Amino acid sequence: MLDVQLTRDFALFIANQPTAEQILAFTASDAAIERAYVFIDAERERALSEEERHEIDTYLLIQHIMILAKAKARRKLQRRTS
Repeated sequence: MLDVQLTRDFALFIANQPTAEQILAFTASDAAIERAYVFIDAERERALSEEERHEIDTYLLIQHIMILAKAKARRKLQRRTS
């Protein structure tokens, strides 16, 4: 299940207090990305089940949080080099 593994991976990553460089390097696992694309492709052909919708929503939420975190990490690194 994508949301359980991805949420666990994300929580462990955050719990380790990553540096700005580590935040910028963070990516979802290949399995998580592949599973998300399965749902995206499936949604083109049919309505997703409630469970599938929950999984893809979880993936998108974590992706959004990481986009925001990466933007902040980039600004932090830019201030260091200025």
